Amino acid sequence: MRIISQQYYGIPPEQVIGTEFKYVYKDSTGINDIIREPGLRTFNDKQEKPVNIQYHIGKRPVLACGNEGAAGDVYMLRFCQGNTYPNLQIIINHDDASREFFYQEKDNKSLNLAKKYNWVVVSMKNDWKVIFPGQ
Repeated sequence: MRIISQQYYGIPPEQVIGTEFKYVYKDSTGINDIIREPGLRTFNDKQEKPVNIQYHIGKRPVLACGNEGAAGDVYMLRFCQGNTYPNLQIIINHDDASREFFYQEKDNKSLNLAKKYNWVVVSMKNDWKVIFPGQ
């Protein structure tokens, strides 16, 4: 995400929290003092999302928006919901197969948790006039 964030969204890569590669410092005089190692430092999904937010921001967000699909964002939304300040959680329901890639959980975990915890559910099919410009 960091690689494309500036070009596509106008967001500087240093402001993006995402999956991170492992790096190690090699004490040398060369230009390659920091070397990428095989593997990941963190995989930004499920329980790792709130951990990454804590690593980078150091506090709970007041707004979190996630996607329905594989329940990968529900932990981030719950972390946000624990904020003592007014907060908002949003789930994007990818329910429009004609305008966007259609994917939904077989067990509806994200949508069921949205109902249980009063998160806002935004339907791509019913709530978005435009998904991709030029469609």
